[in-house]
Amino acid sequence: MRLQRFFQIIVCLFVVNIIWGCSSSRHSMDRREQKELAYRMKKGDRLKYKMSLASEQTMEMMGQEMTTTVNGDTHMHMDVENITKDGNLTFVYAIDSMNVELKSPQVNQSFINPAELMGKRTRVTINAYGKKLNSAVVDSVKLSGMLAQLGVGRQTALNLMELSEKEVKSGDTWSTSRTDTVSQGGGKMLVTPSVTYTVGGEVDTLGYKCVRILSKGTTTIKGDGTQMGAKFFIEGQGPGSGIAYFAPKEGLLVASTSVSDLEMTIAVTGPQNMTIPQSTSQKFSLVLVK
Repeated sequence: MRLQRFFQIIVCLFVVNIIWGCSSSRHSMDRREQKELAYRMKKGDRLKYKMSLASEQTMEMMGQEMTTTVNGDTHMHMDVENITKDGNLTFVYAIDSMNVELKSPQVNQSFINPAELMGKRTRVTINAYGKKLNSAVVDSVKLSGMLAQLGVGRQTALNLMELSEKEVKSGDTWSTSRTDTVSQGGGKMLVTPSVTYTVGGEVDTLGYKCVRILSKGTTTIKGDGTQMGAKFFIEGQGPGSGIAYFAPKEGLLVASTSVSDLEMTIAVTGPQNMTIPQSTSQKFSLVLVK
């Protein structure tokens, strides 16, 4: 039963930082007008973001179909520590508040501002176009039980979108791909989102004049590890799409919205061999609240 519960929850809390948007009024963007999209925060700036997650995971195990849902909101802040001459930004982010509800046949639990995660800092360095150069946990914590799974991926919890390194106009595209390594629960997973972005029109969003950026791509997952004496191997892939709102003048990601689906297979070997199919649907959002 403990192994069953582990696999129900672990992947649901591993994957993907993607983001919801908000209402906006739209303007046409001259297809000939080129804009540079770059992060322009200043040293000492503090930005506050709200992230929202809605996830449903269905898996078949030992002849039973089980569904796990995770819903919640997290408020975070990021402090800009340094900006180099070539535009690289170093910032530190931490969780200010959290309210997450997890429901499954074996678990029905809420996590409200767990002290072990509140205020725990992670430092990230990106270039001016959002490409991650370095990431490190500042405040190490020891987590156990379900809280350990909520702490998964602290180094990838706040991923700002990667922008084009060239000036863009309406209709232009660029593509990005990165691999994030997440270690937790006796295993290691490689999560690789490959995304193509397309520039849309201009919109007024949350008081900013933003460029609307459409995204479409796939995420692949591979991993393995050991849990409770059993070895497990994970493979999966699925599509995702979304919309982001970026303010070129201020150099800020204002909001973004995305949905994703993931089909996975978990193979378990040990005292009991089994193959577990799993489907996950997610909405994950990031909105600037300051």
